[in-house]
Amino acid sequence: MLATVSRLNRLIDVLARGMNRCAGWLFVLCALFVTFDVLARKFLGFSSQSTTELSGYMLGVGIAWGLAGALDARTHVRIDILIQKVPPRWRGYLHWLALASLAVFAGFLVYGAWHTTMESWDFRATDNSLLKTPLVLPQGLWLVGIGVFGLMAVLRVLEVALLLPRRDILAIEHLTGPRSYIEEADEALEAIGKHRG
Repeated sequence: MLATVSRLNRLIDVLARGMNRCAGWLFVLCALFVTFDVLARKFLGFSSQSTTELSGYMLGVGIAWGLAGALDARTHVRIDILIQKVPPRWRGYLHWLALASLAVFAGFLVYGAWHTTMESWDFRATDNSLLKTPLVLPQGLWLVGIGVFGLMAVLRVLEVALLLPRRDILAIEHLTGPRSYIEEADEALEAIGKHRG
């Protein structure tokens, strides 16, 4: 059972990393679009008149698509000042509790996103703007991002639950614990093309 859940987790990790890259490029595209619109308005005398609408969609979808990637990279905000003081045999249970809470929260997000998207689908709702964008498009992309995040959180809860009886705190913390300063330093060094040696 652990091997199956672990394999599913690794597959969704790959998906999350791909979605995270898409989210990053979406933020770059959003910045370029807003910059172009501001400069065009100032120097060329015209505007797309859709900056607010499109940049709002880009930011919303980018954030939703980045959630799972942040969970994979263990970069969600954690208050970890006390957890390092807890003995390792109990620390895994606290990690599981944090993940379970996150999964419940993600469940509410998925439910809300699904309900909103289906309501827009049923009413064929469009944005009240020049583009008249069918709201089901941005909301559907938003739902996909939040859905992958929710699925990932549930799979993480299952994997940690299966690791707890083995008392494999290193595997649990590698999966869900806060990143150590060594991991963050290694990532910074890797980003500039150097490796710790």
